[in-house]
Amino acid sequence: MRSVIEKIKGYLKPQFEFEAYIQKVNKNKITVIDEKVDSFSSSTEIGLGLRIKRGKRVAFVSSTLSSDGDIRELVIRGMEICEVMPEDPYVDFNDKKEEAIGISYFDKEGVSLPLKEKENIPIEVERRCKKKDKRIKSVRESSFTETLSEVYYKNSYGVEFEERGTFYSLIVGTLASDGNDSNISYEYRGVRRLRDMDIDDIVEDVVFKTVEILNPSEMEACTMPAIFFRESSAMLLETFSDIFLGSSLIKDKTFLKGRLGEKVFSELITIVDDGTLEKGYATSSYDAEGLVKRKNIIVEKGVFKGFLHSLYTGKKSGYAPTGNSVRRGYMDEPDAGVTNIYIKNGDKNIEELIGMYERVLLIVDLMGLHTSDPVSGDFSLGVSGILYEKGRKLSSVRGVTIAGNIGELWNKVVGIGNDIKFYGNVGSPSLLVEEIAVGGK
Repeated sequence: MRSVIEKIKGYLKPQFEFEAYIQKVNKNKITVIDEKVDSFSSSTEIGLGLRIKRGKRVAFVSSTLSSDGDIRELVIRGMEICEVMPEDPYVDFNDKKEEAIGISYFDKEGVSLPLKEKENIPIEVERRCKKKDKRIKSVRESSFTETLSEVYYKNSYGVEFEERGTFYSLIVGTLASDGNDSNISYEYRGVRRLRDMDIDDIVEDVVFKTVEILNPSEMEACTMPAIFFRESSAMLLETFSDIFLGSSLIKDKTFLKGRLGEKVFSELITIVDDGTLEKGYATSSYDAEGLVKRKNIIVEKGVFKGFLHSLYTGKKSGYAPTGNSVRRGYMDEPDAGVTNIYIKNGDKNIEELIGMYERVLLIVDLMGLHTSDPVSGDFSLGVSGILYEKGRKLSSVRGVTIAGNIGELWNKVVGIGNDIKFYGNVGSPSLLVEEIAVGGK
């Protein structure tokens, strides 16, 4: 990868600066049906994302790396585009070399495991789901993905880093049937080391969500207390995480603008973004612009402490960068984003949360999150769950709706579970809110 940098320098005219982001990704995916491998795919891609700057003008170009001619063409095209770009006084490259505590999650043991043993992982998941409960009639999907990523970064100021990482993910979808009713639910996990993939845990959760919602009863429209089961809470956090980003701040697309230091949510809520989290799915030493990653407290006991910034959003809004520059891949420019974001764990088990009100709805599945408005915080979602009365299951519920605003919802949190779980890079415990509007028949 360093040879690519030398070629970039050779083609670049002296008046230009550069920032190169080279990424190589190897991906293997195994999908199982009826306890047999249905498909196996393997892919490798290597590409270069290149920012070229002159003064306050910057251009971004990207390409796969298949020949020296690709690099030459990319550099020339980047310089040409740069000359016609509008000036931006906040454009800058990282000029500070920082030494990070070496964090490496490259799983040599997992990578070296024979393919046959990796095929057994989704097969075993399917087998255990069926064995867990006789109402599980089939596994609609059981897929395992192994991703190996190598990143090399360097810019004109000599800021440089190289990192390798492994990522393992597992998705399972189960179909349960009882009498005339059936239900489907899915579960996802992501880990950095294969030995940390807890098959029993994912089986436990997906079977619970699938069978406990069978044979639902109708429910009258009402306003009542509700518990967002940890996955539902995590999905809400992921959906509305943009409100914490510096990019949303400078675009005036967050209701948190101008509220630094204010109490914005329940004092029980603490939200953290930690790029150095042990075993975190998005943990690494450096962000996408070569700044050292760190732990950032976004909300502390309900008080908003600050936005997550890249170099650009920090400079434009008058704040220091927070090590939160991210890229989805070499074809994307760096921008402010979350790393490992989570709501801090509480002190109550799920039974204690259920028992805090005479009647409470436990929400285990959310539908329609893509329709939510991250700017205003408004949402209207379909939900499935379990209605409890005096701590005991009264009935399952499916096909009802909830509506509200995420700011108001997090303000009404009166209890937090001690059951935090991560779904990829987003984590949350279960949250009890004192009331939410539920739309029934």
